[in-house]
Amino acid sequence: MNNEHQRLYALTEHILHMMQTNGGAISFHDWMQAALYQPKLGYYESKKIFGAKGDFTTASAMGDWLAMGFADTIIKAWHTLGQPQQWTLLEQGGGNGNLLCQILKQLEILGVTPPHLISIEISEQLRQRQQNSYEKHGLSVQTYPDLPSVPPIENLVMLSNELPDAFPVQAFIHQQGKNMERGVDWIDHQFVWLALEAVNIPVAAHIQEQWPDGYCSEFNPHLQSWQQAIADICQRAVILTVDYGYTQQEYYRQQRMEGTLMGHYQHQVVEDVLKLSPGVCDMTAHVDFSALQQAGESVGLQSIAYTTQGAWLAQTQLIQTQMQTLAANPNMENFAQITNAKRLMLPNGMGESFKLLIQVKGLNQDNSQNLVSPRFDRLHTL
Repeated sequence: MNNEHQRLYALTEHILHMMQTNGGAISFHDWMQAALYQPKLGYYESKKIFGAKGDFTTASAMGDWLAMGFADTIIKAWHTLGQPQQWTLLEQGGGNGNLLCQILKQLEILGVTPPHLISIEISEQLRQRQQNSYEKHGLSVQTYPDLPSVPPIENLVMLSNELPDAFPVQAFIHQQGKNMERGVDWIDHQFVWLALEAVNIPVAAHIQEQWPDGYCSEFNPHLQSWQQAIADICQRAVILTVDYGYTQQEYYRQQRMEGTLMGHYQHQVVEDVLKLSPGVCDMTAHVDFSALQQAGESVGLQSIAYTTQGAWLAQTQLIQTQMQTLAANPNMENFAQITNAKRLMLPNGMGESFKLLIQVKGLNQDNSQNLVSPRFDRLHTL
């Protein structure tokens, strides 16, 4: 048995022990938490996650386009903060560290160097990957396992790309007018779904009234604590969150009978995440940006802009200039770069499904209106 098989076997045994301790089935939330994040055993402790040999590809692997968008907005955020000499750029959930390195390269081109750099990563294995990447690029980045470990910050610019979609979710099924939490049981040597007790769903009542019998979905119980943790570490901040997701009205429309929970395994979508052994595939659920906005507002993080990734990147001057340069020098390499840019920006790619939410803390709203063009802002839809 090789190391990977040993990890997967030990993870299954750990979950079965959880069930034994619980006296039977456990909530899907707890199953997902263990499958992804169990120290030494969870999915994010595996060796192959990103890239061609992994299970999925992130935007940072498609060139510097996303980094250009972030760099442009980070500079605007720094101006919004009043261009302080002492400020911190913080990334949470940075994967292998490539995106932050790309962003810092773009910031250097634009003549801006953050005096303090922080990376937050819960996975020990990914923290090591990130540190290796930072050292390779000659960067000094402080790494922490979570936000509460970070010392107080006066001026913060924070970014994340595809972070809250990986927070463990609570799954539910709507049956006979009630919402029942979905759990996981072990029957005939496999994990299976099981309805547990009734659960309160943080979704507007008029939306729930439209759900047919058998409607399955999920909600993210960690958004509130995440937003609180951000608010707790900073006095003044601009927070940039990029992820795939919807407004609450769109997320929970009655035709979306199976919710958004899915797995990714060897670049294929896994519709039933219990079909594969825990720890084999990534698991995600789309972000309810209405819930994220409400969670932020409750702890003093004001949402000031919400737009699609396509609209955000298309208005970025760095990207416009690079596209013109590549188009003026047609060759196979430049054509491939333009193709990647289109994949990130066009509606039939990632341009419409991915969104950008910008929040601020301790700032005058009038000073933060230049972060996204009003022509592209969809904040009113949340």
